[in-house]
Amino acid sequence: MNMAFSAQNIGKVDPKGFRPNQNATLSNSLRTVPRHGLSAAVFRYLDGWPTAIQAAVLGAVYNNLTRSARVPITFAWTPGYDYSVSIHDILDTETSTGGMTILFTSRYPSDSHPLNP
Repeated sequence: MNMAFSAQNIGKVDPKGFRPNQNATLSNSLRTVPRHGLSAAVFRYLDGWPTAIQAAVLGAVYNNLTRSARVPITFAWTPGYDYSVSIHDILDTETSTGGMTILFTSRYPSDSHPLNP
């Protein structure tokens, strides 16, 4: 995903695939990205994430893809107790190159969540 959203490729990502709507899921949106490189297991894992977190990520990606100053997006994951996402958005300046980092935090994919035993 990081290559698909890199500075060299972000211009090739169609924002329509990330337009937030009531039926949008993060996994379906990511499937629209050329050469996404994600496996079916990753898509199943993302489908289990809370819908509000998926909507927040879709909104951030869509905003980035539709504004005049797109920046590359880096996706990262770290282990944690529960589901969370942090979105860092830095635009280019005269002295530095910007970028967006979307940091997901969750249990390991093979660990069951207490609400989904």
